[in-house]
Amino acid sequence: MCGITGFNWEDKNLIKHMNSSLIHRGPDGQGIYTNKNISLGHRRLAIIDLSNAGKQPMCNEDETIWITFNGEIYNHRDLRKILESKGHRFKSNTDTEVIIHGYEEWGEKVLEKLNGQFAFAIYNNNSKTLFLARDRIGIKPLYYYYNDNKFIFASEIKAILQHDIKREINKQAANDFINLRYMPSNETLFKNIYKINPGEFLTLKDNKLTKSLFWQLSYPKQEQIKPIKIKELLEDSIKKRLVADVPVGAYLSGGIDSAAIVAIAAKLKKEPIKTFTVGFDANNEVDELSKARIIANHCNTDHKEITIKESVSNLLPKLLWHLDIPHGDPVIIPQYKLSQEAVKKVKVVLSGEGADELFGGYVQYQTMLKGNKIKNILSPILKTAARLTPIKIFDKLYDYPSSIGSKGKEKIVDFLSHLKKTNQAYYDLISITSENDRKNLLKTNNFTKEITNNPIWQKNTDLITKMTSIDSTNWLQNYVLHINDRMTMTNSIEGRVPFLDHRLIELSRTIPAKQKINKQTKAILRQAIKPLLPKNVTKTKKQAFFMPLDKWYKEELKDMAKQLFTERNVKQRNIYNHYQLQKIWRDYNKSKLIYGKQLFTIINLELWQRMFIDNDTKKELNLKQIL
Repeated sequence: MCGITGFNWEDKNLIKHMNSSLIHRGPDGQGIYTNKNISLGHRRLAIIDLSNAGKQPMCNEDETIWITFNGEIYNHRDLRKILESKGHRFKSNTDTEVIIHGYEEWGEKVLEKLNGQFAFAIYNNNSKTLFLARDRIGIKPLYYYYNDNKFIFASEIKAILQHDIKREINKQAANDFINLRYMPSNETLFKNIYKINPGEFLTLKDNKLTKSLFWQLSYPKQEQIKPIKIKELLEDSIKKRLVADVPVGAYLSGGIDSAAIVAIAAKLKKEPIKTFTVGFDANNEVDELSKARIIANHCNTDHKEITIKESVSNLLPKLLWHLDIPHGDPVIIPQYKLSQEAVKKVKVVLSGEGADELFGGYVQYQTMLKGNKIKNILSPILKTAARLTPIKIFDKLYDYPSSIGSKGKEKIVDFLSHLKKTNQAYYDLISITSENDRKNLLKTNNFTKEITNNPIWQKNTDLITKMTSIDSTNWLQNYVLHINDRMTMTNSIEGRVPFLDHRLIELSRTIPAKQKINKQTKAILRQAIKPLLPKNVTKTKKQAFFMPLDKWYKEELKDMAKQLFTERNVKQRNIYNHYQLQKIWRDYNKSKLIYGKQLFTIINLELWQRMFIDNDTKKELNLKQIL
């Protein structure tokens, strides 16, 4: 995995500065290519062909086509054979060179032939064309700035910020972030900086930018399949992702997704696979460490347990710097600690992201199915019943790590009120704010309609397919995979996600809802991996990863919030209502689960603004410098 940079004019010093900001993505080397029309940069994390032949930017034989590439192409050897049969000659064993020759042979159609995770830019000196592309589901990031005929791109926004561009916060994106903990559109929190969408390619020629899709989710006819088809395809995906010229390991939680990957990888590898699990030094009911230990022993892995004891507040600025945009989930902390330890033994890790979206693993899917059965009951009756229902009853219905509290109950009332509007009801479930919060906490009621007005809701398909499609095109790419990429790359380690092989994604689209969710979530996946794991593992309910947010709140976050959100500062930001902000920590004990999420999200947004907007910094800042 690597870092890529570039812009549409020549400046050797500036491209070097962009490269330097991404040294964590590629500590093994760097390179640049410039001419009067282009500057391309690259930071290398050597995984395949560790020789100097893999150095980038890389060119074809006559140096007319240049590429800077981040990612891995898992079928590059098969494509190489095809290209060699057509007369192409190679000087390295890299997948990068396969893309160059594939582009020469097939043009943009090469994208359809690639199996992998990728983001790259190709410059054609003959046609003076810049071509950029991102993988089908958005595993690898790619951002761009386009204004006043200046086009700048990079793997991370901090590299784009090495240019002296105006930094302004996108307030609609900020509202979306506070509500959803991510931005669901191609916009970012910075005005004029955008994401290239998954499955999209951009072409810049004569200062004209065009966008096209080479892949998107399909809606084929659904037919029951045998679970073994999933097992066989997952095995092939893992086999491909174990190929590297450096050591490969795997993250292991107590859940079935990572357990399936570890069980298969353990059978494919001759020596015990190195596995890594993280937990907190606190008493909790959801003990990831002990669950993972059972799986590690069953699969005979070389297992490492990491226990987190340190302060969260001092770590947040570092993580925000590497994330580029704030993140509302404290899971960034254990993810960072995992990669920090894993890199001491391996350079590549496999992990289980994507299985929930493919096979229906989230608790909200079951909630929506239950709601769908009662949606014809008059809304006022449902709302009244919900308001009169004790919170303890709701706690038994919802398998959360702590009580949903009064704020959670308020969100349930919202959900029941909108059951006849499926899109709005789902929005109520996945947001961390209630309808009242959106009216009272935020200064403006300006949100993207990417979720509620998504054309997916109009598709002639079942509710599970609609919800998993919404999550695959929003939550997965902008939330789950963003964490995976940044928290691995922070410590210069490559993350690979076997469930997101596009063949598995496409197979999952053909599976009927009743095979995905019946009495359990991910039912067909559980059946597929049943022969590989202990019975108590395959029957385990999906549970949220335990985070000691309440402990952090009492020891650190409450005081930090009061320091950050003075009345004067809140007024200057013009995003929140100060009285409502105070209500969060004043009423915190009434709804720890929801208020804890809101508080962590808002604190991260404020720290991010102080680092990236107020300070105009081009380097990482610590907590003391921010406060």
